[in-house]
Amino acid sequence: MATMSPQRFLDRFLHFKGQEQQGRGVLLLHQAISQLEGSEAILREDAPWALAFSTTPAQPASTTIAPLDPRGSEEAGMAGPAIKAPVKVGDSYLLVNDRDQDMEAYDHTGKLLWKVPALARGQGADTEWRHVGTDTPPGLYKLGTVYRDYEANPNPPRDATLQAYGWFSFEMIELEGQKSSIGRAGIMLHGGGTANGWPGAWAPQQKLLPTRGCIRVHNIVLRDKVLPLYEQGTVYVGVFQEKK
Repeated sequence: MATMSPQRFLDRFLHFKGQEQQGRGVLLLHQAISQLEGSEAILREDAPWALAFSTTPAQPASTTIAPLDPRGSEEAGMAGPAIKAPVKVGDSYLLVNDRDQDMEAYDHTGKLLWKVPALARGQGADTEWRHVGTDTPPGLYKLGTVYRDYEANPNPPRDATLQAYGWFSFEMIELEGQKSSIGRAGIMLHGGGTANGWPGAWAPQQKLLPTRGCIRVHNIVLRDKVLPLYEQGTVYVGVFQEKK
């Protein structure tokens, strides 16, 4: 009998459907159980507790899923990814449009999940991303390591790093050589904002200020919207910038 994936485990808790915080807790529970000795018995599809919660069978996975590129008319004429995201079930896609200053999240089928304010701004002209400190280079990324400073201490003393990066920060791994080809590195998705001062930079909905080439969103968006997607599957990020 197959072992339940994180998403299938979450399916057992149908009464949490649409509740992001509770769903995130269930995914963390799956992660904790999977690290225990004998976890295979607990996570079996036919485990007694699982059958008591739901007898709905697992849906057969599609043998192929079309690569995803959810750009729309708003991105017409902009510089963006040259390739589509090789999504799997449970993956998601964050589309960042620097001209519109927003971020849209899509599931692996291309369904729109939510839309929030976002900046992919650096120090310089709106059409410049080729130099250190300027806008986020356009192209396709995926989220890598996450730094969970809010979980370590939700009420920390003032710290320069926390002030700059906020509650959570995610490494952005280039998938098209868009950073290394122009000599850039260290680009992330994060919150915070040094110019907001302290504790302003640690506020749930701090003022969004340009960075030196990273993507910035509100701290609470990172916790309540981005992190649950990250814990569910691979999160791809498509960045769109104005052309000269």
